[in-house]
Amino acid sequence: MKIFSLIFFFLIFFTFPKYSYPKEISIIYTVDNIPVTSNEIKNEILYLKIINENLNKMDNNALVVYASKSILREKIKELEVSKYFKFGLNDEMVEQNLNNLIFSKNLNSIDNLNSLLAGSDLNISYIKRKIEIELLWNNLIYEKYKNQLSIDVEKIKKNLKSKFENESSKVEEYKLSEILFAPQSKDTEAKEINNIKDSIEKIGFESTAMTYSLSNTATNGGNIGWLKKTQLSKNILKQVTNLNIGEISEVINVPAGKLILILLDKREAKEKISLEKELDKAISLERNKQLNQFSSIYFKKVELNSEINEK
Repeated sequence: MKIFSLIFFFLIFFTFPKYSYPKEISIIYTVDNIPVTSNEIKNEILYLKIINENLNKMDNNALVVYASKSILREKIKELEVSKYFKFGLNDEMVEQNLNNLIFSKNLNSIDNLNSLLAGSDLNISYIKRKIEIELLWNNLIYEKYKNQLSIDVEKIKKNLKSKFENESSKVEEYKLSEILFAPQSKDTEAKEINNIKDSIEKIGFESTAMTYSLSNTATNGGNIGWLKKTQLSKNILKQVTNLNIGEISEVINVPAGKLILILLDKREAKEKISLEKELDKAISLERNKQLNQFSSIYFKKVELNSEINEK
């Protein structure tokens, strides 16, 4: 990978004031003969910083690598979904997701988002396009794999009941972040795991998740959020319960590859436990977990079949 030339190119950008960049645009990659330009990667950096302020802490070299991987992933998804769907037919869902983004960033209104974008090459249409690509990708995954979803409701219910038998009104909850990755091969697995562990040491778990994780949580530094003890599989719960806050788990085998977790916090929440509500949450969590696994597997397949060249 010609990453050093790419880093050098973007280090020039960072010597200029915010949003003031050289006008020259060059092709850095092609994906199935579709160009990915330096300007697209620059815009990706700006966009990623808007949706995740923590990226401002990331080393410039790591940020360029992360943004490059991010835009390549998106380009691969865009080309794949365009084989099955037409763009511009999902305005309602796109608007809903845009409003969710605005709310999550405490921007209050689309006008505030426009103000944030002012002075850059970014605009609302740019963000809507990115939202639509992800929506169509998720729709594609669901349509391809919905008949392969295997959710044993009775088994989930039985497990919940056994967990609740000795539970009081206090429920253990864990705040977790993840790095999900799929080694290229058995031969490279140990080296790839060491690279990720070294990265965690050098730039932290959050930045490493942004750089390496295949999960949808990567854009948020791997942050999963708070999960109840009852929502975790036995395999993951065994790892998590042995962790102190700030500690990192061993590598966990999951269907989509390998998983590393960090325990950010834990607490006991007082609440009345409703088996019905917990069952609904557990079923939804299991469905989303399986769809995320299918998404990672299918993306890897599409990526391997894509012709990606560096210029």
